[in-house]
Amino acid sequence: MSKDWILNHLGMMVTNRNAVLNHFQSIGMGVSVGPQPLLPYEQGEGELMYFQTLDGDPVTHKYTTGGAHNFRDGNSQIGDCQLEIYPMKPGPGMFISEYLEKKGPGINHIAFNTPDIERDTQLLIEKGCDLVFNASVNGKTIENYLDTRKFGDVMISLRPNASNWENTWKENNLNHPLVSNWKLLGLGIVVENVEKASDYYLELGFPLNPILKKYEFPNILSSQIGVGPIVFEFLEPTNKSSIYQNCYDNRGEGLADLIYLVDDLEVEIEKLIKKGVDLIDSNKDYAILETRKEGNILTRLIQS
Repeated sequence: MSKDWILNHLGMMVTNRNAVLNHFQSIGMGVSVGPQPLLPYEQGEGELMYFQTLDGDPVTHKYTTGGAHNFRDGNSQIGDCQLEIYPMKPGPGMFISEYLEKKGPGINHIAFNTPDIERDTQLLIEKGCDLVFNASVNGKTIENYLDTRKFGDVMISLRPNASNWENTWKENNLNHPLVSNWKLLGLGIVVENVEKASDYYLELGFPLNPILKKYEFPNILSSQIGVGPIVFEFLEPTNKSSIYQNCYDNRGEGLADLIYLVDDLEVEIEKLIKKGVDLIDSNKDYAILETRKEGNILTRLIQS
């Protein structure tokens, strides 16, 4: 499963969208590129199904599509990846708000495009993943959230293949002169038990994919699962002084860092340090940088 998926975006829930957008742009890492285009932009009836709490019952909401729309999200283009930054109020109202109340701002879902959203949704449901959010327009599903938080505390969101409108918008963002040529390899996800996390994703049907093996660093047990075109690297700290132990202590299991491949590691480190970013750890192959001031996410750069 997922071999034909395309990464759409990383979903970050925050209380202050503009502060996060400004943070990534001020350190020279991300470029603010505005809200996502409507998916899809057509006249008709839209319907949302979502859980206010994951222990309760779902609610549904119908609305008219194709008219005026007020966007709430903003996107930061970080290399070839879009970070969707969505402001929410912590507390009751929607299950994602519960996440925000419990853990604070952070990335809580990874969105992929799939050529067969119904097939892949059903495969994950059959593996025990609950459908906790469904959006449709004129009876056609445009997004599903599957609850894959059992180990790693991140959800997978599925969308159908992107429209020409969305693809054109993304291509324009990639051509922005301030967007770097970083390539997203994967996501570092801190877990309590790396073996259980890895086994869970294998049971869901995702394959082992150790493309980061030669970049292993000390005091970490890790495993790497291929999810679409990227890697979920599960990280279990074995030393209390590890930065990933600090991530776990602060927020529990969850996404801890973005892993990018760069052409010249030294040049990229120097650029970020000049912008006030602290270097946590590095060698000739990788660097871990402190970018958690807004959004609670570290950045790991790997030399190509």
